[in-house]
Amino acid sequence: MLEPVALALTSDEAYFPGLYCAIASVLRSVDPAREVDVTVLDGGLSKSSRDALAKLIERTGKPARLDFVKADPSIFNRATVGPGRSHMAYCRILLPQLLDVPRLIYLDSDVLAFRDLSELFDLRLLPGKLIAAVPDSETLSLEQDSPVVAAAMKLPAEGCYFNSGVTLMDLDALRKHDFFRLAVEFLNSWAPHYRFWDQSAINFLLHGQIDTLPEYWNRASWRFDAQQNNDLHCVLHYTTRAPWRVHARTPSQVLFETFAQQVDLPINRQSSDFKKSIRRNFWRKTLAPFRALAFSIASLLYRILGKMERSAAYAKVACYWFDYLRNAPIRRRLYRCRSAEIKRMKFDVRLSPTAT
Repeated sequence: MLEPVALALTSDEAYFPGLYCAIASVLRSVDPAREVDVTVLDGGLSKSSRDALAKLIERTGKPARLDFVKADPSIFNRATVGPGRSHMAYCRILLPQLLDVPRLIYLDSDVLAFRDLSELFDLRLLPGKLIAAVPDSETLSLEQDSPVVAAAMKLPAEGCYFNSGVTLMDLDALRKHDFFRLAVEFLNSWAPHYRFWDQSAINFLLHGQIDTLPEYWNRASWRFDAQQNNDLHCVLHYTTRAPWRVHARTPSQVLFETFAQQVDLPINRQSSDFKKSIRRNFWRKTLAPFRALAFSIASLLYRILGKMERSAAYAKVACYWFDYLRNAPIRRRLYRCRSAEIKRMKFDVRLSPTAT
């Protein structure tokens, strides 16, 4: 008999919509015959949110189990404050201590899984590797996180940097490595030199011990937006925004809202954060021509003054805004086409995993 697929996610109440949709997407996409054990490290979920997740599990009819484990992030109080002005982001470091399982997949609560995670869970790590992850699509090297830490730890500045939002973790090996203790010491002693919270600890402490996964196991939402089609055979990760709180006129935003609607957790478009982001997007579009012109003028002035480096920097920004304006018609047509296709997709978690 195959081992149940063990998953872990962390969430507080602010991230509940993402957590709910992440779990719904996993259960919809996983092999129907495979058992799934879902553990949520609970950083303050309400009873109604926990009940909603339990009802979701029941509704799918899948062989799945849901457990909540209280996560106390106070041990990380000396570390740099993470997203949402809390230390919840660090709680995945607690997994080797909290869960008595040999291995699991950790997921951030801002992902949608459209690929069967049992394939990832069954993957055997290469010898000497403690975890497996996808190289980060924005921070490419250790130096881009912290050149200070990289130099102090005598690690290569150009060393590959991984995104830990989807991670296959060998918990037995991490326990033998004493990763939990080392990570707490790292986070407390190096604050505020690192940029990416628990992900920094994982990358610096486990450099050379991370197996590389294909990009489709952790595809950044901006990469999905850059696609010419709606290929969904991936785990989609909203790395730049929480789509239930912030609106963007992108295919990935339409996808999240469509999925959430169909799994009975529609987005609250009346929230102050959501409305604020709509206004921000409006002004970004409106001011684009003025920004392109202003940065061009600034570049010219710095060139006249002989400050060539600064002139080049302003010219680069000006080019960005001119490209933004020039490509706007194509971008709008592609957005309309892809959005219409996404809205026709079916994401009923009670059905077989096919989106048509």
